[in-house]
Amino acid sequence: MIRRRTLLTTALAATAAIGLAACTDEGTGGPSDGGGSDNGGAEALAGVTVSEDLGAEPTVEFTAPLEITEAAAEIVVPGDGDTIAEGDTVIWRHLYLDASTGDTLQSWWQGAPAGGVQVTEEGIGKAAFDVFTTMAVGSRFVMAGWQQSSTGQAYSLLQVADVDRIVSPLRAEGEQGEPSGTYPAVTLAENGAPALEGTPEGEAPTSTEREELIVGSGETTRAGDYLTMQYTGWKWSDGSQFDSSWERGAPFSFVQGEGGVIQGWDENLLDLAVGSQVMLVIPPAEAYGEDPEAHELGGETLIFVVDVLDAAHRAD
Repeated sequence: MIRRRTLLTTALAATAAIGLAACTDEGTGGPSDGGGSDNGGAEALAGVTVSEDLGAEPTVEFTAPLEITEAAAEIVVPGDGDTIAEGDTVIWRHLYLDASTGDTLQSWWQGAPAGGVQVTEEGIGKAAFDVFTTMAVGSRFVMAGWQQSSTGQAYSLLQVADVDRIVSPLRAEGEQGEPSGTYPAVTLAENGAPALEGTPEGEAPTSTEREELIVGSGETTRAGDYLTMQYTGWKWSDGSQFDSSWERGAPFSFVQGEGGVIQGWDENLLDLAVGSQVMLVIPPAEAYGEDPEAHELGGETLIFVVDVLDAAHRAD
């Protein structure tokens, strides 16, 4: 996962103020199978009743504490949209319950951010993967499993979520912007992946600079959004690439404005139309700090090219 002083990596399934991070065998990823088999959690879900009114916050009834020994997932209400396929990135509105107490930990309907995940067996576990790849957009599902908070506390959880959409397209699309020409030009591969033409020259900026390379036409990003994007990053000092979601084959997501990413991202991806592509030139003070001993990118001004793919808003 990403933090202010760590490299950007793939997104986690659960994102909210309590900072839940999914637990898998590797320690990160989406809804977890906890390393167990793919059907032992069905007994736990047999004792759970979930409301079917998709126009309202789900109500969930069960007797606490609910024992969850294996992960499980079930469709509560089938959707009638496109069927989710392996590798799709889905966006949902979710509710998390502590299975040991029945308490609501976070809920989109009560002001928590939206969420989502890329659907791969490695990332979300076999139990979730087998259900997700038979599920359509518009479905409500319930899942039993475990997650660990940012403080290290383990939770036995129920997640209920309504699948809102599949993120598409997976690249920026819109009108050409009018960059200043101050920074290296950007070329795009056939799939949309960016590359810099040449290395940066001159003095690096002392505060983050943003240039729109492609101007999208979708909804505008705002604080609290669950943003999904593609990006590549380079060092100003020598033009070398240090990270890219394109090479990992998975878009990156985070909650805008909550301090989960470096300052240059948190403050400069607002008020952008979905479909836009921007260049961010970020000095060390707004990236990973001045100290190379504290972080491998310490002291580096960074260049990012970011494609804004989706902005899932909080409930109004």
